[in-house]
Amino acid sequence: MKEKLTVIDKIRRDSSEATEYRRDIAALAAVGLIDFSLISLFQMGYIKKMPDLPGKIFDTQKVNTAKDAVLLGMPDGVISLGGYAATMMLAMAGSRFKKQSRLLDIALGAVVLGQAAGAAQYMVNMTTKQKKICIYCVGGAILNFAALKPLQRLFKRRD
Repeated sequence: MKEKLTVIDKIRRDSSEATEYRRDIAALAAVGLIDFSLISLFQMGYIKKMPDLPGKIFDTQKVNTAKDAVLLGMPDGVISLGGYAATMMLAMAGSRFKKQSRLLDIALGAVVLGQAAGAAQYMVNMTTKQKKICIYCVGGAILNFAALKPLQRLFKRRD
């Protein structure tokens, strides 16, 4: 008797190259969700003070309460959370819907590239304009840049 697999079972057992790259991207986004949840809770006032590394250059509070930390009228931490959630959803959807996977991968690529571009712009802004560094933002930027490698591999595959 053949075992009937659920959607989740099928995705979990999928050992294709494409799914492995999507998993890598989703794992980085999951860490980003944790990182930017802290930033968002700080920006919302739930967390009153974020720990910083020692040194005058590190000032998470200044960076995350600056005018530049608002996009589209919202704190940027919350917007970043949306990007990471979209990344995870699109990574899962690409593995779930095989016929539409190329289109979903293009959408995934757009989100990942947008996050990396935003991170690069914000890193420049932090170091040149604000002259202070948020270690949590640097961590997020590293995650965004790291996601570019599995994304590149996802698009280069030949399956």
